[in-house]
Amino acid sequence: MQNWKELFRPHILERGRNYYEEGAVVSLDRTDTGYHAEVEGTEDYEVSIEIQDDEITDMYCSCPYADSGNYCKHMAAVLYEIEGGPEDYFEELAKRKNERLQAIQDLIEQIPEEELKKLMASLICQDEDLYNRLMTQYAPVGPATLTRLKHQIDEIGWKYSDRSGFIDYRNAYEYVRDLGAVLYENVPQLLKRNCPKEAFELTNYVFHEIGNREMDDSDGGYTYIGGLCYDNWKKILMAADEEQEKQMIRWLREHRKNYVSEYMEDYLEDFLITEFHDEGLLREQIREVDEKIEKLEQSEAKDSWNYQYLYPSCVLQRISLMERLECPKEEIRRYRNNYRQFHEIREAEVKDYLLSKEYDRAEAVLKESKELDKGSQGLVSKYSAKLIEIYDMTGQKEKYKSELIWHIFECGEYGLDNLLKLKAVCSPEEWQELRGKMLVSEKLRTIRCELLDHEEMYDRLMQEIRMSGSINALDRYEKVLKKRFPEEVRDMYVRYVQRAAEGAAQRKAYRDLISYLKKLRRYPDGREIAEKTAAVWKDTYKRRSAMMDELRKAGF
Repeated sequence: MQNWKELFRPHILERGRNYYEEGAVVSLDRTDTGYHAEVEGTEDYEVSIEIQDDEITDMYCSCPYADSGNYCKHMAAVLYEIEGGPEDYFEELAKRKNERLQAIQDLIEQIPEEELKKLMASLICQDEDLYNRLMTQYAPVGPATLTRLKHQIDEIGWKYSDRSGFIDYRNAYEYVRDLGAVLYENVPQLLKRNCPKEAFELTNYVFHEIGNREMDDSDGGYTYIGGLCYDNWKKILMAADEEQEKQMIRWLREHRKNYVSEYMEDYLEDFLITEFHDEGLLREQIREVDEKIEKLEQSEAKDSWNYQYLYPSCVLQRISLMERLECPKEEIRRYRNNYRQFHEIREAEVKDYLLSKEYDRAEAVLKESKELDKGSQGLVSKYSAKLIEIYDMTGQKEKYKSELIWHIFECGEYGLDNLLKLKAVCSPEEWQELRGKMLVSEKLRTIRCELLDHEEMYDRLMQEIRMSGSINALDRYEKVLKKRFPEEVRDMYVRYVQRAAEGAAQRKAYRDLISYLKKLRRYPDGREIAEKTAAVWKDTYKRRSAMMDELRKAGF
């Protein structure tokens, strides 16, 4: 299917892909006109996709979001499933499409030239997009060309904005899509016709439109169009002659301030610096940053957000500008050394030492930073992780082991990665002793069950879950525990559903409870227990109509 992803808003498309990858599409059947599927979500939803000649003609989903006329994540998940499905279906579609194309070509051969021209003129008059594409591709390029294209851009802005000129979330995606289409369809054609000046002017007009448009940017439309304009400028620069290149530089310098909103100005300055290596602009920016730093140094509010965040940010910006100017490394290091009280500066210093393979210096700065920032658990953990990386890379085995132990017990862990690295460099006796300490460490409580499972300490794992009463932990390790402690696991589930049923009040909660009843059937005497539990619920909660409905659907 051609370009079906363009039908969906980016965040909806991403969620649909996640559903597909998680296996939420539980059934997919071919129909005479396309596909019918079932997708697991908050509820189970039915999805129908109608396809004709490799094009989607209609889509339906039973979810509330689609009921409001939107293309939903369940539709996207099904389309991902179809796309990853049997190739013969798409081969068949491609074959049918080629046959149709051949039939159209044969038909055109039969139409007299004058009638064909009249027919084409009629079709072009009815289709504004086709008209604009053909005009750019075949009509002489001149002032009228840009007037027409600018009018097209203006109409896009008017179409999707409200009376105040704001574009809300519902219209932002279509607005950005249509602006991008203007660039995609026209800039390559203008460059192909050797018109870089017009391509540059068109790109700038689009940049000005979005750069001054207030919009709900939840989907990142500013970044998308800004990046697209930047890429077009690069292509135009490659096609430009020397005089046109000078005109581009002149225009970018004149418009880098106050042409678009401040958050979009970086695209213009970055292009000047990166693509034209404008030394004068770099030095001007350094002067501006120095003025900001001087004001911050004179500030009396040393604990304010401005000082704590903006100050190191300005210093890092100054260092970046010095690097772009290719200042000597020692000059950059001397400058940076004046601001080492900020952790951001020391982190940049470590990065610099690692790039130049000065590992001893990087190690010294990281050790110093652990002491300076000992009040910040997150920073100290980051420094320790970087030390582990350096010791591993440089083959310093004892330091590597020692830092791993320190990191595990002092910083805590969110997974087993560091624990398994430590196990790999310990003797069995060392590991057994360290593992014992890990299993009683409060900082490692969140990964205790994971460690017990990995170490196959199932008696202790069952005990841990029993003491915690965590049904989520029981679900996670059910597969391994069920084989060894079937009655105990069963009884934990029974106690859970009995307790949870008392407070359940929504259909989703009832479905979750019934899923556990179904699970119980797979345990010793579980079918009888599940039936008795369901019978008790029918008697106790008979006024909960949704619960009774779900029990009936599940066969209880």
